[in-house]
This record gives sequence, structure tokens and C-alpha cells, in this order.
Amino acid sequence: MSTPHPLDRQTLDQLRLLERENPGLMKEVIRLFVADAPKQMRLIDSAYRQRDPEGLRQSAHFLRSGALALGLGWLADCTNSLEHLALEAYGSDDSDRCVKNLRAELHQVLLVLLRDLKTL
Repeated sequence: MSTPHPLDRQTLDQLRLLERENPGLMKEVIRLFVADAPKQMRLIDSAYRQRDPEGLRQSAHFLRSGALALGLGWLADCTNSLEHLALEAYGSDDSDRCVKNLRAELHQVLLVLLRDLKTL
């Protein structure tokens, strides 16, 4: 399954440039994101299933912050929708699809970041 918004080469090129300017910094930011993002996704899934708005808001916010730090605006937009999800929207087709799409897109991003981490 491919994501409609793959991690583009421009983003990776920007990360490589930042890495050259500040050796080790971007590798560490990517490592932190790769280590934390799966946990945040699990927390998002759990909070969504349990209809826990505060848990969902907090985990989506953390994931959004990490995505923004890496220039992944479209992933941040997806998490922003969940961060501000109204309680009555939990379980709707649209919100179910949003969580599912976030999980799939995050998986694709993590695969690319892990693969390209060694080239930074």
C-alpha cells in the first residue's frame, strides 16, 4: 500500500543540508521521531477507541509536533484533525478513515526515514 503523500525528496534534501550544517542534529531529530511516533500512534488508536478526547488530543499533538520538526506538513495536518476531533465525531466513517490513513501514512514515512537515515 503506498501513501498518497510520500516523504518527498525535497524534504530529505533539506534534512541532509541541515545535517551538514549541524552534524548529528537531524539524525538525532529523526531518531527521536522514529522512536516515539509508533508509541504515539498506539496511544492515538487507544484514545480514539476509548473515546478519550484528552488522550487523543495529547498524543496527536506530540505526533504533530514531531512531524512539523521534520517538515512533514501533510502528516501534521492529519494529526491536527484528530487533535481537534469533537467527541460526537468519534466512530464516524470520516474519523475512522482519518485514523486509518494516519496509521498507513505514518508507517510509510517511518520506512522511508529508517531507510534514508543512514544516508544523512
